[in-house]
Amino acid sequence: MFGRQKDVVYKVLATKKRVVALQSLSAELETPMPTLLSTLKQLESDGLVEVFYGRKKASILVRAKTIEDYV
Repeated sequence: MFGRQKDVVYKVLATKKRVVALQSLSAELETPMPTLLSTLKQLESDGLVEVFYGRKKASILVRAKTIEDYV
């Protein structure tokens, strides 16, 4: 089940092709932020997403890495 959640989160991020705030992604996927952050950290360790920690308002931003990042 957890693997499917990782796939869904990555596909949503890859489709957006931009940086997304954790809070808005959590609302869109109807997933609690701690659960989503855990999934994102696993995707980050797999090299599929980048997690940024914003300086203003302690925001967490995330972006999917796509093939364009490596070309």
